[in-house]
Amino acid sequence: MADTLTGPETVSERRARPSGRGHLLGLRTYLLGLVLAVLVPALAVAGAAAWNLADSYRRSFEARLQDTAQALALFLDSEIRTHLAAVSSLASSPLLERDDLAAFEIWARRISDSVSGWVVVNDAARGHQQQVNTALAPGAPMPPPSQPGEGAWDVIRRAVETRRPAVSDYFVGRGTGRPMVAVAAPAQQRGEVTRVVVLALDPAQLSSRLRAMHSADGAFVSVADGRGRIVARSRDHERFLGVVPPSRAVPAAERARGVFRSSSVYGEDALYSAQPLREAPGWTVAVAEPYARYRSSWLIPLAALVGGGLAALALGLGVATRLAHQVLRPVEALVCRAETVAADGRRRDPVPDGALGTGVAEFETLRAASERAEDAMAVRETEFRAIFETAAAGVAEVDAGTRRYLRVNRRFCKIVGRSEAELVDRLGPLNLLHPLDHGRVPSFIVFERGGEADEECRLVRPDGAVVWLRLSAAVSARDAEGRPLRAVSVVQDVTERRRAEETRTLLAREVDHRAKNVLAVVQAALRLTPKHDAATYARAVEGRVSALARAHTLLAEARWQGADLRALAEAALKGFLPAQDQAAGNAPTACLMGPAMVLSPAATQPFSVVLHELATNATKHGALSVERGRVDLHWSIDEEAALVRLRWIERGGPQVGGPPERRGFGTRFMEATVLDQLGGAVRSSWELAGLVCEVDVPVRRALAAARTA
Repeated sequence: MADTLTGPETVSERRARPSGRGHLLGLRTYLLGLVLAVLVPALAVAGAAAWNLADSYRRSFEARLQDTAQALALFLDSEIRTHLAAVSSLASSPLLERDDLAAFEIWARRISDSVSGWVVVNDAARGHQQQVNTALAPGAPMPPPSQPGEGAWDVIRRAVETRRPAVSDYFVGRGTGRPMVAVAAPAQQRGEVTRVVVLALDPAQLSSRLRAMHSADGAFVSVADGRGRIVARSRDHERFLGVVPPSRAVPAAERARGVFRSSSVYGEDALYSAQPLREAPGWTVAVAEPYARYRSSWLIPLAALVGGGLAALALGLGVATRLAHQVLRPVEALVCRAETVAADGRRRDPVPDGALGTGVAEFETLRAASERAEDAMAVRETEFRAIFETAAAGVAEVDAGTRRYLRVNRRFCKIVGRSEAELVDRLGPLNLLHPLDHGRVPSFIVFERGGEADEECRLVRPDGAVVWLRLSAAVSARDAEGRPLRAVSVVQDVTERRRAEETRTLLAREVDHRAKNVLAVVQAALRLTPKHDAATYARAVEGRVSALARAHTLLAEARWQGADLRALAEAALKGFLPAQDQAAGNAPTACLMGPAMVLSPAATQPFSVVLHELATNATKHGALSVERGRVDLHWSIDEEAALVRLRWIERGGPQVGGPPERRGFGTRFMEATVLDQLGGAVRSSWELAGLVCEVDVPVRRALAAARTA
C-alpha cells in the first residue's frame, strides 16, 4: 500500500518546497497516515455498533412477544368479564325468585344463542341436581345428581360457598359429554343461595378467536386453566385440548422475567411470554415463537452488518487508493476557487512559495485562500444572521444526512418551547412532531422528491401541549450531483386558527343534528295525529310543536349543555302553578317536587313531549279540567337502579272507572318517545281518584352530568 500511495512527486509538491527549509511532507503521506489512524478505531466502533444493534433487535423481539401476551390477556379478561356479567344477570332474574323455571328456560335459551354457550341451572343443595339445561332438547330428562369433583361440581360449590361468581377449570360436561369451561353465579331467595346458574362455554369458540387475532406462521397462543391444562390454542386446538404443556414445568421465577425458553408440545424449542388472567385466578395465556426465528431476528441483521462493514472497509481502501492519485489535482483548483470567492469573482495571482508556513504545501496554500474567503463570508453571515434572528416566522435548517437541526432562529425556539442548545445537532423534526405526523414532515419530503412542500402538522411541546404548525420547506443546498444536503423550513403557529375551524365545524354538526331530530319528531307528530277534524288537528299539532319549541329555547339558553327539568315542567304547566302570594282558590293547580336535575340535550325534547301530553290529557279529561283539581309531579333519582323516576299523580278530577277503551294517540306517542329515544318505560294506572303515570329513564340517557362522566 505504501508503494501505491507514495508515487512520483507532483508539480504542486515541487512548488511547495521553499529553498533552505528541507523537504515538506506531501499529501500522499498524510493520506496514508490517515487511513492507518482511522482503520482500527473504525473497525472497533463498527463492531460495537453492530453488536448493540443486534442486541436491540433481540430486545425488540422480546418486547413484541410480551406486548402480544399482555394484549391477549386483556382481551381474555374482557371476554371472561363479559360472561361473568351475563351469568350474574341470569342469576339475578326475578323469574328464579318466583320459581318460574319454565319462563326462565325460554329466556335462557335466547341468551344462550347470543353468547355461543348454554345455560344450566343447578340446585344449590348437595348433588347439585340440574333443573334447566339449554343444551338439551326442551322437555328432555335432566342428568342425575353429580358427585364431588364431577363435571361443574367444583365451580358450583365455590359459587355457593363464596356467594360470588366463579370461573371453572377445564372439564367434560355430564349431560352433553362435551369439553367445556364454565362461569357460575349464585341465585338467592330471601338471602339464601338456592340455585346456581352456570353458563357453559365451548373452548373451541375461544380457540377460533385466538386464531383470528394471532395467525403468524410457526407462532401460537395457548390458554391454560388453574391446573395447567390447555383450554384453548390458536393451533391444533383439538389435538392438545386438556394436555399440560412442557412450558408449565418452567420455574415460576424464570416465567416472571417476562420471556423464557422452553420446549413446546411439538418437541421444538420456543420462546414464551406468559401473562396471568385477573378474572380467572390461576389461568394464564402464553404466546410462543419458534426459538430459531428468535435467533434469526438478531443474528441475520448482525451478519448483514458485519458483511456490510467488511464490504465498506474494502470499498474505503479502494477509494482511498484512488483518492491518493486524484486528490492532488483538484487542490490547485480549490485554491483558485477560494481566491475567486474571496475576491468577489476576480482571479488573483498565485501565492508565492515563500508565503507558505505549514508542513503541507497544498493545504498551506488552501489555508491562506480560505482565510480570505472566510472573512468575506463572515460579513455575509452577519447580515444573514440579523435577518434570520429577527424574522417574524420560525425558521429552521435541517441536515439531510442526520435529519437534525443545523440552525434555528429565536421565533422557532419560542414556538417549539425549547432552547437553541437543545435543538441544534441534537434533535430533529421526528423528535418534536406528533408520531401520527411523522410521515408528513415537509423537509423530509423535499429530501426525497425535491421542489417545495407545505404541510400542517402537530408539535408536542416539552410540557405535553400539542400545537398545530404550518410548515413550508425547500432545499437550501445540494451536492455536486444535485442531491439535497440541507432544507430550510418556515414555521407558523396555526393552533388558534385550527381550533376556530374545529369549533365552527362542531357547532355546525351539532345544529344540523338537533335540527334533524326536531324535524323527525315534528314529522311523526304530523303523520300520526288524528285528522278527523281540521281545527282539532291544528291545535294538537300546534301544542306538540310548541312543546318542542320550549325545549329548544331552554337548550339554546343553556348553550346546548342541557336543560333544567323543573324549568321544563314549569313551562309545560305554567297556567296551573299558583303564584307565591296567591291562594289556590277553586282553580285547578299543579305542584312540582324534586331535586335540581339537568337533562341532557338528547333527553330534553322527549321529556318536553311527555309533560306536554300529560298536561294536555289532564286539561281535557283529567284533574286540570275541573275546579279544585290537582296534579302532583314528582321526580327523583334511584341510585341503586340508576334510573330517573318521574311520577304524575292526578287528584280531584273526574272519577276514573278504569283504563280507556282505546289508547289515544297522545299516549302512544308519549310511550314511543320514551322507549325509542331514551330507552325508558312508561306505566299508567287509572285509579278511582285519577290517573297515575310513572316514567323511568336510565340516568346515563337522561342526565347531562352522567353523559359527561
